[in-house]
Amino acid sequence: MHLKTKSKQRRSIHKWYEGFQLTISRHIHTLGNFIYNQEHHEIFGRDGKRWSKLAAFYFCFYVVLGGFFCLYLSIFMSLLPLNQPRYIGKDSRLTSRNNPLSPGGLSFRPQASIKLNDIQTLISLSSNDEQNQKESIHDNTQIYIKNLDEYLKVYNNTRSSKNFTIHDVGDCNSIKHYGYRNGKPCILIKINKLIGFIPEIDRTDTNNKHESECIGISNVPVRCMGEYLFDQEMLGDIVYYSESGSSNVCGSIDIKHFPYNGKEDRNDAYQTPYVWVQFKNITPYVLISVECRIFAANIFYDKVAQRGSAQSETKDVPNEAVKVTDEQLINDFEDRCASTKCRDGETCILNKDGDAECACLTQCEDPKDERLMVCTKANHTYTTDCEFYQMQCWCRRNDERCTRREALTDSIDYFGRCQHLGICTEFELEVFPKRMTTWLGEILDALFVRKDLDAKYEVLVSEARKMKLSNTEKWWRNAVLWEFCELDRTHDNSVNNEELARFVRSLKVLEHCIQPFLNHCDMDNDNKISSDEWGTCLGLDKDDMVFLKTFCSH
Repeated sequence: MHLKTKSKQRRSIHKWYEGFQLTISRHIHTLGNFIYNQEHHEIFGRDGKRWSKLAAFYFCFYVVLGGFFCLYLSIFMSLLPLNQPRYIGKDSRLTSRNNPLSPGGLSFRPQASIKLNDIQTLISLSSNDEQNQKESIHDNTQIYIKNLDEYLKVYNNTRSSKNFTIHDVGDCNSIKHYGYRNGKPCILIKINKLIGFIPEIDRTDTNNKHESECIGISNVPVRCMGEYLFDQEMLGDIVYYSESGSSNVCGSIDIKHFPYNGKEDRNDAYQTPYVWVQFKNITPYVLISVECRIFAANIFYDKVAQRGSAQSETKDVPNEAVKVTDEQLINDFEDRCASTKCRDGETCILNKDGDAECACLTQCEDPKDERLMVCTKANHTYTTDCEFYQMQCWCRRNDERCTRREALTDSIDYFGRCQHLGICTEFELEVFPKRMTTWLGEILDALFVRKDLDAKYEVLVSEARKMKLSNTEKWWRNAVLWEFCELDRTHDNSVNNEELARFVRSLKVLEHCIQPFLNHCDMDNDNKISSDEWGTCLGLDKDDMVFLKTFCSH
């Protein structure tokens, strides 16, 4: 019985194998017949006549299609101006006041680096003899000279452009190294090219402060000044070299060089008008911020967006302060100040001996924005936190500018104008965690959309979004984890009062319960909130709190 079963199995296998071989052979024969059919003389199902018709059809189709493409391209190109964009003047957004690229932008040379994301505006120089200059590896003079030489090459092209020439340039030429060898640097200030733009010099723009200094100039005035009062005191004398001559007050650009109308011949380089600005006696050891402006009624000045101006920083370091000893460099201004920690309201400067020391800020920006105001615990409003810290600095040093001695013991309470915030009730305190977690969840999602989050948080956001779509009760838990990590800058799994300060100050006007809530979270009253206290206060599970301790430390 057993032998009969085995015999049947062998016959079954043999029969299946024969059927398989027959099927494969049939498929191979069919494929070969499709590739070339000897009976009908066809290749891939078509004979020579049908292949010829198909080839002729596609040839004509693509010829016509290519012809239409060339026709429409030629029509499109014929409607475009060769020497300028289609939209210029009032039709161009570049001329609108609200546009950050509105006309009147200035730029300057030399620039030590113009690489992407590495545009440097700092110009450092040494003011000793040339022989010692060559021994200093901190000397950037040769870089500046080369940068200016390269830029001015275009002005040697006299093919068809109107030549731009300044006859009296003082020390601002290559022979005299543009003044960088003797500590009197020259900076080239030019207005950016904008097709069809003509500066209006017959009327005054009310935004043009300091224009009164340039009265009597018939062309477009250019003026440089220290950005802050301290910079103005350290800057020294300035001489401007323009087409119209030299001046100690303002430079000028002749209106005849406008408008720029583009060019059809790419070999013909447009010679942009410029002004030389030479700083005669810069105070050494000091970093000076310089702002240069151009004045016209249709050039809109915006300090924040840097419209209608150009900014640079200049630093004069005598060469004997830069020496090499045992292949170790004594660091320059920034490096010396990097090891000097100044308080808020102070800035690092170098004294007469070349040592770094802290000094009170001479001037704070006036933002004209109530959101940047600060209210102190003494219920006094300052325009910015800088102004408050500056007042503290003056009072610490017994400066005559100290008008509020109580600022020494005062501190910032919250951002905004001082106002009555009200008292947080027990009910408000009870429901506050729910409101805070929902708010943090929405903030995290908005930052993700704007791509303002670190990469390590993106996983949290993706998970939170899935939880929210599935109506998970604690979809906000990832936002609570994220906020603690953001606050815990020292990565010690706790947030102290200093780390919480800015968070509280920015929210206190909107959420008057924020401080009582955080006080409530500090269950052991040690003036800091641990990760466990944070999680307990905002309703995290134990597993989430364990994860929080490891996640923030990465």
